[in-house]
Amino acid sequence: MVSFSGALTWEGLWGFLTGRMYMPHGSCYLWQTPLVGLHLMANLLTAIAYFSIPIMLVYFVKKRQDMPFSRVFILFSTFITACGIGHFLDMLTLWFPIYWIDGIEGSFTALISCYTAIELYTLLPKFLALKSPEELAIINQKLQLEVQERQKAESILSRIVAGTAAVTGRDFFSALAENLAIALDVCYVAIREILDNDTHSPQTLATWKNPKFPSIPAVAIASPATESDTSQTLQFPIQDRNSRTIGTLHVQHYQPTIDQELATKLTRIFAARAAAEIERKRALDELAWANNQLETINNQLEEKVAARTQALKTVNETLRSSEARYRSLVLNIPGAVYRCLPDAQWTMEFLSNGIEPITGYPATDFLHNQVRAFGDIIHPEDYPRVLASLGTLTPDNPTYTDEYRLVRVDQNICWVFEQGRGIFDATGHLIRLEGVMIEVTDRKLASQALDQERRQLRQLIQNMPVAMAMLDKKLCYVAHSHQWLVDYQLGEKTLVGRSHREVFVNLQEDYQQHLQTALGGQVITCEEDCYVQHDGKKQYLKWTVQPWYHRENQVGGVVIVTQNINDLVEGREAALAASRLKSSFLANMSHEIRTPMNGILGIAELLQTTQLNPQQQDFIKTLSQSANHLLYVINDILDFSKLEAGEMRLESVPLQIIDCVESVAELLAIQAQTKQVELITTIDPQLGGTVTGDSMRLRQILTNLVGNAIKFTHRGSVVIRALPMAEDEASVLVKFEVIDTGIGIDKADQAKLFRSFSQVDPSTTREYGGTGLGLAIAKHLVSLMAGDIGLESSPGQGSTFWFTARFQRLETPPPLPQLAPCRVLLIDSQPLSLEATRRQLSHYGVSVTAYGDFMGGILALEQQDSFDLMLLALPIVGNQAGIETVLDKVKTLLPRENLVLLLSAVDYPRLKNWLQPQGLRYLLRPLQQEALLRCLQAEKRLDQTMADDPDLDWTLAEILSNQGERSPDIQILVVEDTPINQTVILNQLEIIGFRSIDCVSNGREALTQLQQRTYDLILMDCLMPELDGYTTTEMIRQQEQEDTHQLIIAMTANAMKGDREKCLAAGMDGYIAKPTSIKTLRQVIDKCLQKAEKSRSAGAIAAPTIQENPEMVADPDAPVDLTQLVHFYGDNPNFHREVFRQFLDFAASYIEALQGAIANRDAAKISYEAHRLKGAASSVSVRKIPDWCIAIEFALATENYATIQTLSQQIETHFQAAHQFIQTYLESPD
Repeated sequence: MVSFSGALTWEGLWGFLTGRMYMPHGSCYLWQTPLVGLHLMANLLTAIAYFSIPIMLVYFVKKRQDMPFSRVFILFSTFITACGIGHFLDMLTLWFPIYWIDGIEGSFTALISCYTAIELYTLLPKFLALKSPEELAIINQKLQLEVQERQKAESILSRIVAGTAAVTGRDFFSALAENLAIALDVCYVAIREILDNDTHSPQTLATWKNPKFPSIPAVAIASPATESDTSQTLQFPIQDRNSRTIGTLHVQHYQPTIDQELATKLTRIFAARAAAEIERKRALDELAWANNQLETINNQLEEKVAARTQALKTVNETLRSSEARYRSLVLNIPGAVYRCLPDAQWTMEFLSNGIEPITGYPATDFLHNQVRAFGDIIHPEDYPRVLASLGTLTPDNPTYTDEYRLVRVDQNICWVFEQGRGIFDATGHLIRLEGVMIEVTDRKLASQALDQERRQLRQLIQNMPVAMAMLDKKLCYVAHSHQWLVDYQLGEKTLVGRSHREVFVNLQEDYQQHLQTALGGQVITCEEDCYVQHDGKKQYLKWTVQPWYHRENQVGGVVIVTQNINDLVEGREAALAASRLKSSFLANMSHEIRTPMNGILGIAELLQTTQLNPQQQDFIKTLSQSANHLLYVINDILDFSKLEAGEMRLESVPLQIIDCVESVAELLAIQAQTKQVELITTIDPQLGGTVTGDSMRLRQILTNLVGNAIKFTHRGSVVIRALPMAEDEASVLVKFEVIDTGIGIDKADQAKLFRSFSQVDPSTTREYGGTGLGLAIAKHLVSLMAGDIGLESSPGQGSTFWFTARFQRLETPPPLPQLAPCRVLLIDSQPLSLEATRRQLSHYGVSVTAYGDFMGGILALEQQDSFDLMLLALPIVGNQAGIETVLDKVKTLLPRENLVLLLSAVDYPRLKNWLQPQGLRYLLRPLQQEALLRCLQAEKRLDQTMADDPDLDWTLAEILSNQGERSPDIQILVVEDTPINQTVILNQLEIIGFRSIDCVSNGREALTQLQQRTYDLILMDCLMPELDGYTTTEMIRQQEQEDTHQLIIAMTANAMKGDREKCLAAGMDGYIAKPTSIKTLRQVIDKCLQKAEKSRSAGAIAAPTIQENPEMVADPDAPVDLTQLVHFYGDNPNFHREVFRQFLDFAASYIEALQGAIANRDAAKISYEAHRLKGAASSVSVRKIPDWCIAIEFALATENYATIQTLSQQIETHFQAAHQFIQTYLESPD
């Protein structure tokens, strides 16, 4: 026992607190077994009771959650539970001293008790506010009424639910309206949906009118209620879950018996149900739309899935193919794939079987050095270098390549190329090598051989005698010749390794472009190029730039080869100068020959206008023939010059092949028939259409061939035949044949015929004449016509010359004319002519009876009197008596108008004056198809046609009679600087019929004359002093008004290619080459006047000729050639004196002007004055001066003024002698 007094001290208090002053629990002498049992039983039962009370309180609160003050119950439960635990702990302390636990639990119980007391204190006012039993009874009554109303509402609700539960969709709204109206006992219910929330436009979903109220009119139901109405109206918005109004529910009743509160509740409930149905309807609509969209998307998705499936399938197939190729590549890769350690033995961890073909050892021998180490077979000389190369590998530069030698199993050496990669660990140490090696023994040996070849190539190129350089793709020198250094002055040091751009710093851009083009694989060649060296010296080169190749189609660089062609260029320039000199010479010769020929032919024509005796007519004929022959020679030379220079160009104009052939035959008929050679034409009728070609050149070829055939045929015939060889819609190939019965040509001599200036035998030229150019020209022309030429001949058997030419079609042959049925009797003693005429008549559909002798034809005529026409071919050189005999024989058998004589052109001039009075019809041979057709058609008498033929011989009286047809009103201005040509042209114009003619000497005078009066026509010379014809024409054209045009015709002795075009380009309307005949002059003038609508009819005038006096004798050393003068102008001393006087009047001024131009070194003036003096001296046959003038023109081309000065002095000296000679001639008696 602890005394109480001890407790009052601090030590006692501490002992009280710490428990040291207490007796241990259970140690008291008073604790006996019954007492302990009593304590145990009491505490146990109390604890059990305490534990059961909270359980019941918690159960009550759980069941009656609506009861107030549930929190207090929980607190009581907690408090009682804590008390129960305290009692339980009191039991345990009897055995176990857990006083701390018991004390803590008691403290917790105390806290709960205090909290419960505080909570009860705060809830005490609420407890006092609880209802009394009376109030609870009133509340209970109200609750019973609510329960009744609820039951009523549940009954109505159950009915409506029962009426609408089985229906959905649109039927739901009808069922809802009906059941709601019946349940509420109202007269009208309407359900509407608002489709557009913005405009609130309603759509009625359902309405129902209660049949219980039939007395209420429908209009009242449909109209809204007003304040005076006794109705009760309920209208509730139907809202979705987002409180948006989607419709209205309208309830209307016209009696005040409705329970509005109940109706409002039910209406609100079913408004929500209607909202759900509207949402459901909209959801179904949206679901249907979504299903459609989903179906579309699903289809698209299926398509995409199918496409991606296919793509995946393709990718898989590609992947499988790629894997197969990879496996094949790995299995078939050339060389060996390896992985090894970077040690001295090259210990192999992996090595493919490709090593065995390289070394002869199996791969297993090297794996982990089982049999041998790979380092052991590396060539001893290469091993240190290969091993050292591994030391250069770093993580930043792990790759390596190398070439080295291996010792094979057979102890032979092989080369391998190795490429690999080093594998490094995280610390940067080399731990492994991986790579591939391939055998390159062949390539290495080839490379060594190539190096040897390159060394040899360099040596070869270095010693090449031409400038050659070999560049790589970077245009650096690989090799070059020594000549390259010499030609381009590059010194003696080698250029190998240096850049081409460095060596040639100022290389032109086009040369650089050529090098780039060659690097692209093209070969560029230049036959001539002018390269300017750095010192300004020009060098003419022929060069080639072409690529060279490492291997097939792999360009390694370019090779440049240049050749100095200075000598060739100089030679070519000399040749071109010679060619230009030749062309100039031909042009000058043509001009100088044509100038006096103009006087010769002009004077011959003028002589024809005088009264001449027969001998004088023969002289004129000989003179004309000689002059024309000379013109033919000149024309042949000019044509050959054009062809040789490649300057001949064919025209492409419409033509008729039949007309060309027949015009040639007509032209040469007299020549053939004079020799009593029959000239026959046979032309295939299929050639009757119009084609395009050069008719003039076609006639030239035919004229040459037919002329030769006539020349070399002494008896028999010459046949001209034309027939188509091949044709299509666009063109036709025509074959022309000229068949003669002449002397023939040996086969060995036939090849000579088409050479220039060549004939079969030199004696041929002496016997038959000719330049030997005709067939050469024909061959060139035929080649231009896309044809060929040849001959078939035997000596004594005649010849057949043929050629082909292609023409473009313009139109198909015209249809044959429709002729009336006609029977013709044909008599011709020439078999070929007979057959040709018979075929032509048959082609026209005429019935022909042909006889080769006259008597046979007469017998046929006697036996048959039904011939409509008789064609009788008279023999060449027929006579009037023979024709009269024929007339006597047939006069009783055939009317005279049905007889047609076939005459030769040579006989016609003698017989025409007799035939016309007899009323006989005739045709000229060779027959022309058009004339024969007119005869068959009987359109007009052929004697009238033939009388107007311009190619027949005209008498002097006929020529003079046509002068009256020329209008005297036409004004002509002649611009000519040479007095002799002035005389000739003026007389020719007067003969044609012109009377109003003025003449001036140069272009400046012509311009002055044009200011004073107007001319219809100007005949303009081209080369004149002061102002030439070209410039004059240009000035005239510049001064013309828009509505005026001055006709200008060029008259020039220049007849080379381009002269005519030059005149026309200058603005002239026509071109006449001198010398010209009256006929040509008239034709050109008529053509130009017709264009100006001032044409006048004029007859064709044949050129009369004169014959020089063979008895004229002249001194060969005299300064003037009188024989040539007579040849030009005839034996007419008066005319000779006239031209001499004109020459003396102008020659001195010409020479003075020439000397002045030489002193001033005026090249253009020198050329003009020399040309003018040459023409004047040639016109009066002054010797030497024309030649010296030509020499001046040649010396002028090389600017050799010393020679020109010497020639000028010689001209002046010779002119003094000529002046004295002419003066003496003029003073001599007639």
